[in-house]
Formats: sequence, C-alpha cells, structure tokens
Amino acid sequence: MISLFLNTASNFLNVVLYKNEEVMDELYLELNRDLSKETLFNIKEVLNRNNLSPEDVDQIICARGPGSFTGLRIGVTISKIFAYFLNVKLCSVSTLDVMAISTKGEIIVPLIEARRGFVYGAIYDNNYNILLDESYIKKEDLVEKALSYGKPVVYLSNDVFEDLQVEKYKPDSSNLIKNVKLKEEDPMTFAPTYLKRTEAEENYDKKD
Repeated sequence: MISLFLNTASNFLNVVLYKNEEVMDELYLELNRDLSKETLFNIKEVLNRNNLSPEDVDQIICARGPGSFTGLRIGVTISKIFAYFLNVKLCSVSTLDVMAISTKGEIIVPLIEARRGFVYGAIYDNNYNILLDESYIKKEDLVEKALSYGKPVVYLSNDVFEDLQVEKYKPDSSNLIKNVKLKEEDPMTFAPTYLKRTEAEENYDKKD
C-alpha cells in the first residue's frame, strides 16, 4: 500500500511517501509565505522521482492541527481533493502527536506558539501515551503540568521561547508511521483542528 503523508501545519512543508510502513521518500522544507504556492509542486516532485502518479496512492494521511490557520487549510484542502477525486482512504493525525513521536524522553511536550502567552501543546510519556490532551493553554500552565510528573521534560518546537530550553523539531518519518494514531475521515466533512477561534471571530464577538 502506498501512503502519502502531508503536514502543512507550520511554515514547514513535510511530505512523506510510504510503501506499507517503509519510507520511500520524504522532504522537509521551510517555505514560510511560499507554502500555498509550493505545496502541490513539491508533492508532484516527490511522486515523479519515485515514478508514481497520484492514481498510485492508496491512502492520504494529513496532519489536521493544531497549528497555523492558513497552513492547516492548505494541507486539509489538498488532502480532501486528492482523497475525493482518487476515491482513496483519508486519515488524519494530530500535529502534536506527529511532533512527539519524533523524539524520545521521559516526558515529551510538543508546543506551538499561539501568541499572547498561549501555546498549542500536549504531554506524552516515554511510550507516547497521552498524559494531557492537545490544548490551547497558557505556556506557564503547560510547563507547570509537565514538571508535576517529577521526571525530565523534553520540550519540542519549531518556535523560539526565550525562557524555555526547546529541542528543535525534526520529523522522524519511520517512527511516525509505526506509532501515530490514525483517524479515518470523510473527505466531504474533514476539517482542521484549530483549538481556538480566529482573531477575526473573536473580534466580531467583542463588537456584540
């Protein structure tokens, strides 16, 4: 079975091709504002260099969030279109699960900057069991909860936190496919996991 994994939840694009549970090919690029323009091109490049077409893909796996509002919409939209028109299985994974599985530690805390002192974060043990579900949470509350387990903590992120020693996130694609929890999705109804509303929505409510 050929699976295509797509993660556009941040300024980085991660595309992985799997044959069963073996990595065939992968890329991890920092694209920033070019994410919307370059994602489809890079997916095509990965398929082409492995002599595959979209019709050869049996399963799409998409990182559903949390993360960048714009980035998530890009990945989810592409995944829905692929799955619907190719009539293949669509599965999603938590962005924070994907991050946690890339490292090892007694307590693993992936986190994503969410502004104004908040982060998107979760807590995992050394077997990737969830100790704290993905949350939109104050950073200091997340840190306090992680330290409460009394074990060494690995904080993992692509963002910079001046008051926190953070390990740089780098995908471990081989470990991902063997440990990640897949959720089957309907291409017609699949939507990103934002965890919080957009600033426009919050500002609109304030007007009322």
